[in-house]
Amino acid sequence: MSSTDGYEQHPFLHQQVRDIVSRTEGELMAVTRQHYDDGRIIRIAHIRRTNGVEITTAVGNIERGSAPPQTAPQSTTTTTNHDRHQPRR
Repeated sequence: MSSTDGYEQHPFLHQQVRDIVSRTEGELMAVTRQHYDDGRIIRIAHIRRTNGVEITTAVGNIERGSAPPQTAPQSTTTTTNHDRHQPRR
């Protein structure tokens, strides 16, 4: 096997995808080709999970994933004790 030989364009690049084999979801970072000595060319999908770990799988194993989880915007204001509401009794 030789080293990875190149990058390809793919319609899912930088979108959420799912590896149907492992059910892993993440962002499709790249699609590369690996050329083997016996003439085979394998297209590899590079998927970055939300924890930062990247996995690889065959391009044929990916499908569109679910949308990334929505998080509430972080507030930049601070509150002091006298600004808080007292609980009802």
